[in-house]
Amino acid sequence: MTRSEFGYFCAGVAAGALGHKFYPQLQQKLAPYMAGAMVFAQQAFGDAMKNAMEAAEAMQAGAGPIGADFFATASEPAGAEDPAAPGSSDQAARGAA
Repeated sequence: MTRSEFGYFCAGVAAGALGHKFYPQLQQKLAPYMAGAMVFAQQAFGDAMKNAMEAAEAMQAGAGPIGADFFATASEPAGAEDPAAPGSSDQAARGAA
């Protein structure tokens, strides 16, 4: 441990001792500020959680049916519901005209 580190350590011990000695007085003086800070922190945490939930729901809603082409039935070829899909009968009819 260097002299500088030892100095910071001693200053921290001294500050902790003074804080412990004057804790009841500090608690009374700082109680209104701490109450306000706690209300602010609760609101900020609530807003952050709301935003995170909205983002997660939006990602889930935007995903859509994953693997829809894989689960297409044998009577309905993959991509048949999309008229602009390559090889669809609508596009072949437009190309023949």
